[in-house]
Amino acid sequence: MKDAARRRPPLPAPADANDLSRDELRRLAKAERKLASADRTQQASGHREIQEIERRRAERVEGHSLAARLAETSSLALARGEQVRAETLRLSVPLVDEHGARVVKHGLPVYRQETHARVRITSRGGLQLAFERGDLDGGPLKAEALYETGKAYRHAFETASALTTPARQLAPISARSPLRASAGPQDAVFAAGELLRLFRADLTLAEVALLDRVCGLDATIRAAAAQLKADPRTVRRRLVEALAAATRSRRAAAGPEPARS
Repeated sequence: MKDAARRRPPLPAPADANDLSRDELRRLAKAERKLASADRTQQASGHREIQEIERRRAERVEGHSLAARLAETSSLALARGEQVRAETLRLSVPLVDEHGARVVKHGLPVYRQETHARVRITSRGGLQLAFERGDLDGGPLKAEALYETGKAYRHAFETASALTTPARQLAPISARSPLRASAGPQDAVFAAGELLRLFRADLTLAEVALLDRVCGLDATIRAAAAQLKADPRTVRRRLVEALAAATRSRRAAAGPEPARS
C-alpha cells in the first residue's frame, strides 16, 4: 500500500471553488474521486482533469485582471487628454499536451487561435507616424534626415526630463535615453541640455513647443495641433521647417565634413 501511494502522481494545486462554475465544480468532484481510486489509469485521468480545470480557471482570472488593467490604462490616458482606441487581436499559439510538449500532426505543429484585447494610445507615436505617412516629405532636407534628427531630439529631451536630480532614476517617459546609463546623472543632463541647445539655436518658441510635443512627448501632429490650437496642416509644415532648422544647426556645430580622398 505504501509503495502504491508513493507511485501516485502528485496532487495538483487545488482550484478555488469560488472561481468555478457549477459544471466545473461537478467535474472537479468527479476528478477527485478518480484521483482517490486505486486504479492508476483512473488516477492519471483525474489528475489531467484537475489540471485542465485549474488551467481554465487561471486563464479566466488572468482575463479579468487584464480587463481591469486595460480599463485603468484607458481611464488614465483619457484623463491626460490622450486619444485611446481598444483593439482585439487574434494570435496563433502552439498547442501543447499535458507534459508541455508541442502537439505535432502530419509533421507540422498544431496551433490554436486566441483572442487578445489591447488598448492603443493613438495620440502617441507621432514622429514615427509622421515619417510613415510622408508628413516629413517636401522639405529642404530628406525625410530620413529629419526623422533621425527627431529621434535624437527625443532622446535628449527624455534624458533632460528624467535626470533632474543627482539620484539615478528611470526616465518618466521612456528608458531609451542613450546617455543615462553610460554617464553620471549630472553629466547626462548637461550633455542632453547641450544637444537640445544646439537643436533649438535657430528655432522660435512656437517651433520649440512643437518639437517638444511631437518629438519629445511623441504626440501625433493632430494631437499637437489640438494642444497648440492650430490647424494640423500648419503644424505639419512648421514641423518640417523646425526639424530642418534643427538639422542644419547640429550640422553647423559639428563643423565641415572631412574631404574624401
